[in-house]
Formats: sequence, structure tokens, C-alpha cells
Amino acid sequence: MKIELNRQTARKIGIMLESNLIWYKHYFLFCDEVIEKMDKPPYWIIELATKKYIGDAVRIVNGYAFSEPFEAFPDSLYDFHIGCLYVRYERKELSWASFLEESGDFADGYQAVKKDCQFFYYMFNDYHDSEYSLDLELKQAELVKKEFMNEIYEVQGIYTPFVDYFRKYVLSQK
Repeated sequence: MKIELNRQTARKIGIMLESNLIWYKHYFLFCDEVIEKMDKPPYWIIELATKKYIGDAVRIVNGYAFSEPFEAFPDSLYDFHIGCLYVRYERKELSWASFLEESGDFADGYQAVKKDCQFFYYMFNDYHDSEYSLDLELKQAELVKKEFMNEIYEVQGIYTPFVDYFRKYVLSQK
């Protein structure tokens, strides 16, 4: 286990859950490992270890992240959400059009994203008008990757161990 169990990490896990990058098959074995290795595992980990429903998981993780005493999180965590969506796009879980639309909607709802919603919506309109040109998709994807490079790398660093837990979980079910 190489994931630090502080509030900021919990908030990042919450964002990964909210963006649908991870779900119970990613975190069940992670929670089990934390519980096995720690004498007094955090209560939120124990609680998370039993929840499959994503809404419950988000509530538990964010409940800990936002519990008292309140800790302010940097605005860059809004960009972390865009990084999660981009990783889903790279994994072929989202089409480019869906990535642009979801990112635009998220940026519209949370004004703290470093690129405003128009950045994504204009790309979406251009992509749509080009009849979903693969060349344009690749150019736009490269631009987004450049703008959100740090966040994408940070997401990948936290996500990679969860992929390993996912694979172990899936294998254990066969």
C-alpha cells in the first residue's frame, strides 16, 4: 500500500469516484489491505470496504475528507477531476465527444477549473462540425493533455494502484 490516507488523498479518491474512474472493484481489496495492515484502520476505510453503491462510497469518502476540523483544499482539485475524465478517455471509457461535454459541464458548474467551460464547448462544437474528425480529435486531445498534463500524471499515479486492485478483484471472482 503506497497511498497516504490523509484528507487530501481521500478527497482525490472521492473525485475519482465522482468522475466514475473507480468503483467498488477498484477499492474493495485496497480497503481490505489497509484493514489487514493497520492496527487501527480509519473508520472511513472500514465503512467503504462494505459499500458497492457509488453514491454511498462518495458519501463515505467525502464525509471524511470534509469532516471537522475543516481543511481547505486547493482549487487544483477541480482540475484533478478533468484529469480523471481524460484518463477515462485514454482508457476508451469515454468518447472524445463525451469527454468534451462532461468536462465543459463540470467547468461550467465549478468556476475554479483552470480552463473555463467555453474551452471545452468550443472544441466540442468544432469536433461536431468536423463530423467527428479523427485528426481534429487527436489535435484537441493533445491540447487538453498539454493544458492538464500535471493533473493527468497525478491522476495516473493514484489510479495505477487501484488498477492493480481491480485486476486482483476480477481474478478472485473467476
